[in-house]
Amino acid sequence: MHTLTFRGLQVLAFRGLHVLAFRGLHTLAFRGLHVFAFIGLPVLVFRGLHVLSFRGLHVLAFRGPHTHRFRGLDVLAFRGLHAQAFRGLHVLAFRGLHVLAFRGLLALTFRGLHVLEFRGLHVLAFRGLHALAFRGLHTLTFGGVHALTFKGLHVVTFRGLHILAFRGLHALAFRLLQVLAFRGLHVLAFRGLHVLAFRGLHAFAFRGLHVLAFRGLHILAFRGQHVLTFRGLHVLAFRGLHVLTFRGLHTLTFRGLHVLTYRGLHALAFRGLHILAFRGLLILSFRGLLALAFIGLHILSFRGLDVLAFRG
Repeated sequence: MHTLTFRGLQVLAFRGLHVLAFRGLHTLAFRGLHVFAFIGLPVLVFRGLHVLSFRGLHVLAFRGPHTHRFRGLDVLAFRGLHAQAFRGLHVLAFRGLHVLAFRGLLALTFRGLHVLEFRGLHVLAFRGLHALAFRGLHTLTFGGVHALTFKGLHVVTFRGLHILAFRGLHALAFRLLQVLAFRGLHVLAFRGLHVLAFRGLHAFAFRGLHVLAFRGLHILAFRGQHVLTFRGLHVLAFRGLHVLTFRGLHTLTFRGLHVLTYRGLHALAFRGLHILAFRGLLILSFRGLLALAFIGLHILSFRGLDVLAFRG
């Protein structure tokens, strides 16, 4: 078949099946449904589709014990949904897509998954959502994506994850968010990105992390935020960056860190900050920098440091 369409149904549910597979279709569309549920399926497979669209749904639910995979799709779009839930799955994988878009949703939740993977995508977009929550996941990976954007969201939370990895992305942008929180993570890694931008956030918090690493980035920018806090980290490392800028922040605090390192940077600039505080650190080192600038600061404090090193 070229096209398979489900239109105008009140409820469409796939329950208790062992395997549900949509293979070799060009277009699969679910439109105008009130409720669309994949419940209790051991295996759900979308393979070889060109376009898969969920439009105008009130509720879309993927619930079940095992694995849901979206492979080989060109476009996967979740648009105009009231609520969308990926719950109780072991593995949810979005692989090899050209475009994956979550748009106009009121709430999008990824709960109770063991592994959530976004790999090999050209564009991954979370736009116009009120709330986006990644809760209770063991591992969340964004790998090999060309562009990843979080735009116009009110709240984005990464809670209870063991590992959150952004690897091999060309661009990662968090824009116009009210609150962005990374809480309770063991490891948060931004590796191999060309550009990482945190713009227009009201509050940005890295709390309770053991290790936070920004490695191999060309540009890392924190702009237009009111408050930026790095609290309770054991190690915070900015390594191999070309440019690192903190601009337009009211307050920037590094509290309770054991080690803070700026290594191999070409330029490091703290501009337009009202307060910059390095408190409770054991070691603060600036190594191999070509340029280091503290511009327009009202207060600069280095309190409780054991070692402050400017090297190279």
